[in-house]
Amino acid sequence: MSKGEAMIRRRKLRLSPGDMDRARSSCQSSPAGSDIEEETDNHMFDEEVLGPMVVKAIMSKDRSLFLGLLALRCVNALMIQTHFVPDEYWQSLEVGHNMAFGYGYMTWEWREGLRGYTYPLVFAVLFKIQQVLGLDTRILLIKLPRLLQGVLAAVGDLYLYKLSRKLSGTPTAQWTLLCHVLSWFTLYCCTRTLTNSTEAVLVTVALYYFPWPGLTSKGNSSMKFLAMAALSVIVRPTAAIMWILLCSWHIQHNSSHLYKTLKNYILVCVLSLGISALIDRVYYNTWTCVQWNFLQFNVLTGDSAIYGTHPWHWYITQGFPVVMATQLFPFIMGAWKSSNKVPLLLIIWNIFIYSFLPHKEFRFLLPILPLSMHYCGVYFQSLCQKPFIRRQKKKKKTKEDNDKTVDNLNESCSSGIGGSDISESQSESSVLSSETSSCHDISSTHQTESKIKIQQKQKLKSNLTKAKVFVIILIITNIPAALYFSLIHQRGTIVVMKFLYDESIEKETDILFLMPCHSTPYYSYIHRNVSMRFLTCEPNLQKAENYTEEADLFYNSPIDWLKSEYAATHRSWPSHIVYFNVLQPVINSYLLQSGYKLCNTFFHTHIPEGRVGSQVMVSCR
Repeated sequence: MSKGEAMIRRRKLRLSPGDMDRARSSCQSSPAGSDIEEETDNHMFDEEVLGPMVVKAIMSKDRSLFLGLLALRCVNALMIQTHFVPDEYWQSLEVGHNMAFGYGYMTWEWREGLRGYTYPLVFAVLFKIQQVLGLDTRILLIKLPRLLQGVLAAVGDLYLYKLSRKLSGTPTAQWTLLCHVLSWFTLYCCTRTLTNSTEAVLVTVALYYFPWPGLTSKGNSSMKFLAMAALSVIVRPTAAIMWILLCSWHIQHNSSHLYKTLKNYILVCVLSLGISALIDRVYYNTWTCVQWNFLQFNVLTGDSAIYGTHPWHWYITQGFPVVMATQLFPFIMGAWKSSNKVPLLLIIWNIFIYSFLPHKEFRFLLPILPLSMHYCGVYFQSLCQKPFIRRQKKKKKTKEDNDKTVDNLNESCSSGIGGSDISESQSESSVLSSETSSCHDISSTHQTESKIKIQQKQKLKSNLTKAKVFVIILIITNIPAALYFSLIHQRGTIVVMKFLYDESIEKETDILFLMPCHSTPYYSYIHRNVSMRFLTCEPNLQKAENYTEEADLFYNSPIDWLKSEYAATHRSWPSHIVYFNVLQPVINSYLLQSGYKLCNTFFHTHIPEGRVGSQVMVSCR
């Protein structure tokens, strides 16, 4: 090849500046290995999840969130119109009423020193303030304690949110809170004046302040944790079950500062138990350790079995599934997906220990319910995480080769005429061929990533649809159940107290309750010092032979009991007799002969059982 022909060929193969820019742009516009969106903190109220909502603004700050929760729980408290268990009246309001006003029935537990006065003291102080301000009306004495419990419930909700945020981040905390406020059992119980409800709040606050290993904690976090844990034990000694495991872990984890840790434990225990003992000393008029008495009666001796027994597996097969309801599936999935199994261990530990106790109730599970809702939040958040693609080594190599090729192209295009004519022309052809092949590979890789991105977006859309469907299921299963049990089921024993109160204003009353013991509230719901009597069910603490409690004596032979208690004695007959309709066929004729007539009837439940009927009846003279 002549020198002139070589010159002509080089001019044909040389790239113009425009061609160089287009080649550089074509190769660098699609860098291999770029990540598809790696954002995983997809908040519950992002527009593609549940849509824009006013709740998003409420949850923007802890203060606004607490105000929203406070409003919710106040409505929740005012919504409660039914009876759940006797303890919500007889171990709190009735005792507080006695402390504040000087009258109110004290059950046998208080005579035996099994209950502490710290919790009822809260209501006694509230009642006393109402009395001083002239606000001690019947309706306010009923509603204000519930509203106070609603405030405590809102505090528990906020600290559950903060605990879940501390463990798993804000998006998970949002889902956790949503599952918690939708829980039918939480709506049904959290604003009732039960020690279990307050225990659940204190346990949740204590868990938030617990110095979780690997997580940053603010100053004095350990002392706040110990104070809340100790207070929960004072309110309900069975809370110690939770802290036995967690405190052991805490001490072991802080073995390098063992002296300081143990000193804090001793200090908090001495102060809390000392204050509790001092309060009990004032009202019992003697020194007593109610925590030990409670533990001995309910756990060590097993005497709590007088309230009923259940098989060891009851919490697993009935208790926990009923309390969780449709949240059970998200809980199981969240517990499986979560990398943090410590809260799950606490849940299992509590259920395990409670299973050994003969007497079991749904409300005993309230302290572990918030932790269970945390795992529901973990599952829902797993459905809402945005997809991402990890950078691969092969793609990184292609990008490096691409950059190297572009550099070679620059050098080749900027070089002058020199060297062998054939070598230079082959070099330029090789560069162009390599450039074209490299850009083709990068374009193919980018197309593959686009397909993966589309597939993962479709999967995200499917998961978001699942989340929305699950939320709808939670709403349509939990809210109606909460409304039914809070407004309708077992309302007769509450409504009848309003009727008796009105009767006591119009005339002198003497009331007899022929029902299973503690079926109704007592003086705290009438707030009038009228004569009342109910069938007692005190245990055989004196170990007397052939002992039968009063309620059983009556139900064994109702007519004979009435004759022996009234007809055969000089005791005056009561003005009002309250009983369930299941008893009416047995005593109706005798009451008519004794001068009674049916005064009123109140609906109680659609699910009568045993001695509890579907209606509450009142006969009067």
